[in-house]
Amino acid sequence: MKELLEGIKKNGNGTSKHDASLEKESNLLIRDAIFVRHDGSLVKVKFQDVLWLKGDGNYTTLVARDFVISVRNILKDFEEALPQKEFMRIHKSYIVRLDEIISINPREVKVGEDLVPVGRSYYQNLIDGIKKLGSD
Repeated sequence: MKELLEGIKKNGNGTSKHDASLEKESNLLIRDAIFVRHDGSLVKVKFQDVLWLKGDGNYTTLVARDFVISVRNILKDFEEALPQKEFMRIHKSYIVRLDEIISINPREVKVGEDLVPVGRSYYQNLIDGIKKLGSD
């Protein structure tokens, strides 16, 4: 009985959000994409096609290689759904695909042909996460 109580203290009671999210993710049939509602249908958007996202209140604009779509979801919903190793929030209103970044400066990053702003509080995390040559 003592071991059981210690296990519960150490691991929780088995109803944590983390455990539920892992179980939910393992049940997914399609793991390399998300589906977003557009014109009454669910449209598949592969993670590899997403370049960047811009949040604006209750809406998020998703910019992909071949299209731009506006979705009635907050940016935080996308931040939680997108793979953390591939995407990063670089501004309170922007998330970018990391391997699509072409150049970085303290005010903006270039993603494809677009310039996406970088927030001051997010810039250092971005810089800390990249390899750089020729700096100080």
